[in-house]
Parts: sequence; structure tokens; C-alpha cells
Amino acid sequence: MEANLTQKTFKGFFWQFGGTIFQTFLQLGVLFVLARLISKAEFGIMQSALVVVGLSQLLSQMGVGPALVQKDNLTPMHIRVASTISLILSLIFFLTVFLCSGLLAAFFKMPELRDVLKIISILFIIEGITTVSQSLLLREMKQKILVKINFISYLAGYGVVAIILSFYGFGLWSLIIGQLVQSLLKCILTFIKCKHSITPSFSKKETKELLYFGGGFTIAKLFNYLALQGDNIVTGRYLGPDALGVYSRAYSIMVKPVGLIGDSIDKALFPAMAARQNQHDRLIEAFINGSKMISFLCIPISCVLIFSSKEIINVLLGSKWSDTVIPLQILTAGLVFRMGYKMGDCLSRATGNVYSRAKRQFVYAVCVILGCYIGSRWGIIGVSFGTLFAVTMNYILMIHLSLSILKINWIYFLKKTLPELHIAVLLGVVFIAVIFLVRQFIASDFMVLLFSYGTYGIGLMVLFYYFSNKLSFLAVLPFKGVLKKITKRS
Repeated sequence: MEANLTQKTFKGFFWQFGGTIFQTFLQLGVLFVLARLISKAEFGIMQSALVVVGLSQLLSQMGVGPALVQKDNLTPMHIRVASTISLILSLIFFLTVFLCSGLLAAFFKMPELRDVLKIISILFIIEGITTVSQSLLLREMKQKILVKINFISYLAGYGVVAIILSFYGFGLWSLIIGQLVQSLLKCILTFIKCKHSITPSFSKKETKELLYFGGGFTIAKLFNYLALQGDNIVTGRYLGPDALGVYSRAYSIMVKPVGLIGDSIDKALFPAMAARQNQHDRLIEAFINGSKMISFLCIPISCVLIFSSKEIINVLLGSKWSDTVIPLQILTAGLVFRMGYKMGDCLSRATGNVYSRAKRQFVYAVCVILGCYIGSRWGIIGVSFGTLFAVTMNYILMIHLSLSILKINWIYFLKKTLPELHIAVLLGVVFIAVIFLVRQFIASDFMVLLFSYGTYGIGLMVLFYYFSNKLSFLAVLPFKGVLKKITKRS
């Protein structure tokens, strides 16, 4: 049973990781095209709309999805109740945002936002239907299916619809319609792959059980969402849509590794940790190894993004977006903390400590909003520094919570996670040297990225092939076997 669960966890991680790689490249390709067809202000308006919709979606689901994943003894009645709660709340928030669109547009000082919110609020109903099926697939660790659904829906929504419409001059509306098509397709495919009863139920016992966990999860998620979007809210309100368009593009590039590594680990480990929530030693092992892996991968990735940010912006967005370079570098400096706190986030949810998590997310949200508000006096660079400060504070808070849950101290945690990081630092220094040398001989930004990333990637494969047994958190993963198979096929 334990071996089977471990195998499912690793399979889930690799499917999530591999799928995220493909989707990341797809998203970067779409961004490459859209950045040349859509203005900074239109990106800023769309980002403001997504802030409102995302917040309302969070409240409209009341955490019933994660509650279904975490619940020990899940019954068909739990599923019916979750479906009922999600759909009713989604309808309520659809009407709320639709009717309050004018007030929200006035808050952001963007008159164009009013009509945008009226249309995009349809997402509430679509996501309300999607929630239960998606959560059941995650509970069963069927990441392979979820990865395929996410890839297909994004490819159709943004990869096809948004690009075609923007090419024909639809501008902002191409982003809106692309988002709606993506969500609708995801909803249909998810329900097909995981059909469940949609017969309404208000069973008191199941409702209480789901809402107790879901309520704590939602409170924590609400504060976390305010923290993640506080920089966008401050930038949009005080610096305007152009500045928000620039900042949001820098953020979207920086956050790609978070989705690639952090979210992949979270989606694989959350159901696995929830299944082992009463096995203390297993939880400690999973938390330590996950933290070591994230730190080891993040340090070199930060160096890669910081020291090649000029080429990245010029290739992906074009020279007109040059003011995105410095915010990208500042935000990337906190990458190890942004991904590192996800282990604590995952552990607290898996063990049911959602209210302790909520308190720390409240502090995080306050740090983001205050830091960005103060920083806004110096433009988007000041906002970026405010975000960096808040992310660092949140990392400390979430690790402290994790150590309390696991009943271990900071000294033990640091002794277990720090010894191998000198290798990560060395890898970062190697990349800095590689890109410096490549720049001396190549003028094209694209070719600089191609040669430097290619050389660096080969170096990493050599490291994993010959030295994976020296890295304790990698020793359990079959890198050599995978690479040998690749070598034989080629």
C-alpha cells in the first residue's frame, strides 16, 4: 500500500512537472505573439478584471474542492453537497460582480473595466461546475488526465482563439473571449473524465464537515489571494493601466518556474501528504526532501532569469517592453522564498491546520499591500521591492508553522536543508560565467539565450546522471534510468 502510494506520488509529480513544462512553453509562445498585438494598457485592464474575478471565484467555492481531497472518508453525499454549495455560491457571485461592475471600475479608475467585468463574470458559473470533478481527479492522483485537460483547454482558448481574434484587431476582447473558451472547454473535459451526481443536497452533517475545513481553507486562501494580488491592486489604482501592464508581464514571466516546480510538487504532495497525515516520520521526510529540492532548483533558476532578463524580455515581449527588465530581476530575487513557502502551505492543508495557515496569510497580505503602497512612490520598481519583502516574510512564517506541526526546530531544519546548497550556488555562478562569455561573441538576443541555456542544460543533465546519488533528495528518483532510456532511443 505504502509503495503504491509513493509510486503514485512520483508519477503524479512527473506528469504534473512534464505537463507544466509543455504548457509553460506554450504560454511563452502565446505571450510572444500577444505582446506584439495587444497594448500594455489592455493587458493592465485584463489583469484588473482577473483580480476581481479570481477573488470572487475563491469565495464562491468556499474551499469545497480541497475539502474533498483532504477528507478521510469521502461519501457520495459529500460529493453531492460539494456540488450544490459550489454552484449556488457561484451564481451569487456572478450576480454580485455583474451588478457591481460600475463600482469596481470606479475603484480601479478604469471605465473600460465595467463592460469587461459583466462578460467575464460568466467564469463564476463555469468554474463552479468544474470544481468538484477537478478535485476528485486530484484526490485520485490522476494528474495525467488533469495535465492533458489543462494543456488542451489553454491551447484552444489562448493558443488559437485569443491569437486569431487579436490578429483581426479585437484587442482586449480577444483576451476575454480566449479566457472564456479556455474555462468552458476545461469544464466540459473535466466533467467527461470524472462524472458525478449533480442532484442537489443540503445534508447537514456533510455540509458541516466540508465547510469546517473549507471555511478555514477559504480564509487562508483569501488572505493569500490578497497577498498575491495586492501588488496588482496597488499598481493598477495608483500607477495606472500602463504600469500594471508592465508589472504584470514581469510577474507572469517570473512566476513560470513557480508553476513549473512549486505547483507541480504541491499538486503531487498534497494528496499524498493528506493520505499520510497520521504518519509523523513520513511527513517530516517528505517536507525536508521537498524543501531541499525546491531550494536546490530555485537558486540556479534565479541566476538564469536575473542575468538573462534583458534577452528574455527582448525575445518574448519586444524592445518596447524594456522597462520590464528591472522589475523582473527584483521579483526573481525572491524566487527561492516564493517557492519555498509552498511546502509549508501544502503541509498545513494536508494536516488540516487551515486556520493556523490563515493567520499567517493575513500577515502576508498586510505586508504585500503596505510594502507595495509605500513602494509605489518609486513606481513599479518600488512595488517590486515591496513584493520581495513580503514574500520573504511569508517564507519565514510558513516554515515556522511547518516546524510547529512537525515538532522539529529551526536548527534541525537548517542542518538538513543547507549542506547541499553550495552545489546550487556553484551552478548559478557557472551560468553567470556562461552567459557572460556567450555575450562576448554573439549579438542576437535569441542566439544568446539558445547557446547559454543549451550549454547550461547539458551541464545539468551531466550532474544528474553522474552525481544524483550524492544529492539525498534526488537519490530516490530514477534519473539515471530515465537518461539511459533516452540515450538508447536516440
